[in-house]
Amino acid sequence: MAIESFEVSKDETFGDLLNYYEKKQKVKVGVYTSGYFEYWRMYPGTLEAFVRSDLEVVMGKLKTHLGPTAEIVWPGLVSTLDEADRAGRLFKKENVDLVVFVAFTYTVDVISLQCLRYVEKVPLILFLRQSHRDIDFQSNYEQTLRNSAMIAVSQLTGTFRKMGIFERFEVVVGADFEEAPYREMKRYFDAVKTYHYLRELNIGIIGHVFRGMFDHEFDRTSITGALGPQVIDIQISHLLDLWERVTDDEVTECARQLDWVRQYTFQDVTEEEFLRECRFTVAYKRLIKRFRLDAVCFLGQHYVEVKTGCTGYLASVVLAKEKQYMANTEGDVNGLIMMCIMNKVTGQAPLFGEWGEYGEKENAMQMMMHGYGDPDFAKGPGHVKITGTPENWGHQGSGLSVEYTAKPGPVTIGHLIDDKRDGWRMLIGKGEAIDTEKSIPCEDVTLLYRPEIPIKEFVRKILKTGFDHHAIMCYGDVTQELSYLADLMGVKKDYV
Repeated sequence: MAIESFEVSKDETFGDLLNYYEKKQKVKVGVYTSGYFEYWRMYPGTLEAFVRSDLEVVMGKLKTHLGPTAEIVWPGLVSTLDEADRAGRLFKKENVDLVVFVAFTYTVDVISLQCLRYVEKVPLILFLRQSHRDIDFQSNYEQTLRNSAMIAVSQLTGTFRKMGIFERFEVVVGADFEEAPYREMKRYFDAVKTYHYLRELNIGIIGHVFRGMFDHEFDRTSITGALGPQVIDIQISHLLDLWERVTDDEVTECARQLDWVRQYTFQDVTEEEFLRECRFTVAYKRLIKRFRLDAVCFLGQHYVEVKTGCTGYLASVVLAKEKQYMANTEGDVNGLIMMCIMNKVTGQAPLFGEWGEYGEKENAMQMMMHGYGDPDFAKGPGHVKITGTPENWGHQGSGLSVEYTAKPGPVTIGHLIDDKRDGWRMLIGKGEAIDTEKSIPCEDVTLLYRPEIPIKEFVRKILKTGFDHHAIMCYGDVTQELSYLADLMGVKKDYV
């Protein structure tokens, strides 16, 4: 039988989707470590021994901090032009994704550039390191050479500017034994890893952007070109075909597997409505698998709700709990990409929120989550309810939503927008989710977001900046990772 498009094929092999593709599992990191051959003869045996001892510390900490998703490509200690050339050829042959440049003594640019000329398009970290953090007033000249990397690196960055090469590189400064510089390199590594992840990402959209939400409208070509993901249109018929083929036994089995949901208090949701949501969950997960999707978005209002009679929110909760496939609604593909970014960096299923009312007394804004979110973000199971849905766009009965107010803690917010004037921009902000004694009883997931500036100033800044009416939130401070990623993608940054 001839291979057909995924649009019409009843088979599991398609001509216009990758069927056997293996995604990138590791990031290759080329580590360039250098000394200077001239110094070895001046201080025979001793200086090189000092350098190799320092090098062992640096390599050990790099491997530990970058972790198992990093494949280290290390050509050994480089001190001559030939060794630098071999290092550069090795990096090129291995197609490294990131280069970490570590000078242990002064060296000349001609040696360093002999390696770097092979990897001019590869992200670069310059690690300005020393064997100690304070000036040693008892040191001799040999020890100053041991810590003379500042001369080599400053000379190199000046040469970058003169030549117009490596216009984007990052600098990390610290002593060999300190943890902070390696943590910073890990942040940049995570950004590089996420950059490559986005370029393999397949996003499915069922339906379209909610009518009238112009800020959500998107250009598929621009998304793939600037951000990396491909957006695939999935017809409602594809979902309905899978929905209709779900058997009662499969619904019962799904409900059994979701027994953890029953630990929460149910309010105005019948067993029939819960099972209807289970049927949707089975079909939705099958659709993700069938079309090789990494993330998915559907239009619920007047669309999926009308066709299936349910909200589909239970499926979104289940996917969030599993933290593997990101999902949202209303056609917010740009927000979905930010969810995927935060998921890759933190391992969380970020909250898909929109701006709500602000409070001067609390210096906070109430974020609303469209009726679903990972229950792991609640203060505990006793704070979670399964309720009816406050907005009915076509579902049968009471529908299903999740209600809780998210737990306190540091929070990062973000989103993306394609700006007619400035091109792609990334919203980056940090604040905290503040505590509440009880969940707000609004049949929705909420989070009280307190920014680092007065709330009215924050509101004004959001509106003046001109961003989406949605915001994606994860716990922890990943603003630096988002900043690095924006630079890698060539996206402008707006901090709030």
